[in-house]
Amino acid sequence: MAEKAGRKACAAPGESLSLGLFLGLTMLLGAAPSLAQEAARSASRCEVPADQLASPAPLPRVVAALKSSKELHILTIGSPIGVGRGPRKSYPVALENLLERALTGIDVIIVNRPVSGETAFTAAERIRTEVALSRPDLLIWQVGANDALARVPPAEYEAALSQGVRWARANGIDVLLVGFEANPWLHDDAEVLRIRETTARVAKAEDVLYLRRFDAMQFLARARGRVEQGDKPFPAEIGDDCMAELVAQALAANLVLRRTRPTGGDP
Repeated sequence: MAEKAGRKACAAPGESLSLGLFLGLTMLLGAAPSLAQEAARSASRCEVPADQLASPAPLPRVVAALKSSKELHILTIGSPIGVGRGPRKSYPVALENLLERALTGIDVIIVNRPVSGETAFTAAERIRTEVALSRPDLLIWQVGANDALARVPPAEYEAALSQGVRWARANGIDVLLVGFEANPWLHDDAEVLRIRETTARVAKAEDVLYLRRFDAMQFLARARGRVEQGDKPFPAEIGDDCMAELVAQALAANLVLRRTRPTGGDP
């Protein structure tokens, strides 16, 4: 806990609480209006409209954890995000800080288990071991990029992704699928599009939350272009530096849209 307190004391770039996250979770948790006021003062340049960010889906295990245990356990797998930039810019550390600052009284514990180059088939098998070790409430699974790079047939990718999602949900774990953004190594636009479409199809069929990272990054890139033409500076780095906020925004917006109330009492 001392390590967490130290991390919270100084937020990294891309780690300011977004307006949507603070307002949404403030409303859900019945927190003081001062939180909303703070959010308005520090609205993030990483913020993306909900309709361009994620497809909503139920998160019953997350809601139950917020209601009862006062702990939220998260497992992240898939391609590494933000690795090698130091602990203050680490995506899992930033996400943990964001959620704990918004979810007052909740201890967020993130176990980060990325594997470089891992495809959906390999990850779907590894999930079983990682879940047994960390016992998460939420699985955040970065998917698609390695399968597109390895030219995995979309049908095989779909089968592996569906298998992993179904196993997680059958074991009482909520799932957030995170798509991939533009990558200079991915040259076949048609294959990349098919993988993205397949990911969206699996998320819809399995009724799990899906963060459309490519769409979110395109929105932020357009916003940066508009800002750079004016007087306000925009951070040179988006992408990994915004990843934690995008995940937090997706979770908060999803809970708000579902009108769930993760509080200790009855709604």
